[in-house]
Amino acid sequence: MTYSPVVYSWRSSLVPLDQTYRAGGQATAGGLTLVGAMISNPEPGGRSELNMAFSTFTSEAQNLDASWTISQILNNAIIRIPIFGYTVQLLSSVAAGGTATDDMGIPWDNNENWDNGMGWEWNPTVAVTATALKGETTAIVDMSALGEVLKIGHVIGFYEDGYDFAHEVMNISYDAGDIATLTISPPLRRDLTLTSEMTFRPKMLVTCSNAREVGGMFSRGRHMAFGAARFVEALV
Repeated sequence: MTYSPVVYSWRSSLVPLDQTYRAGGQATAGGLTLVGAMISNPEPGGRSELNMAFSTFTSEAQNLDASWTISQILNNAIIRIPIFGYTVQLLSSVAAGGTATDDMGIPWDNNENWDNGMGWEWNPTVAVTATALKGETTAIVDMSALGEVLKIGHVIGFYEDGYDFAHEVMNISYDAGDIATLTISPPLRRDLTLTSEMTFRPKMLVTCSNAREVGGMFSRGRHMAFGAARFVEALV
């Protein structure tokens, strides 16, 4: 029987103050695997992790979202978290073919945002130009529209079979036509095909490894401050 977990989306109001993505480590402890087991070293390449810190939440919407989020991560729920666009670990919005404000969201044609103040999600992509199998550490993509702007240390992503995966560029080379050959970590979690695309605004599927340290109390019943959170890649 195929394991098809429920995936919850990170609440967009809970924007971290600090954030760091780290590629797979061999001894990452705890986390969800294909059969739901908690183990230390699930497969070659290990699992990636995302560390985030937050300022105190001030609005009612933020604090309700924080309340929901704590309950979900305490239950080891799988959360889809974006790597937020302001980090140096992502290719800048200008280098990715956009504008300096695109990471704030793209407004409607009348220059209006949604009722929550957010615009359309900006998600620049490039085409994958060679197939690759799950478990491989090489991906080949067409960077001709942007040039040699992607570098080692950048975080990129793939969306396959309805799931999101983030990887760090560990090495990169370009040919004369700016076709880029990437060495990535952790390894691919799904096969890549000629219809696949690589995104510069990746998301990742995670569980929280320190949920009880993240949630605080509501100060005067109104405002919560999350502790530093450590999320570990969920292998689905």
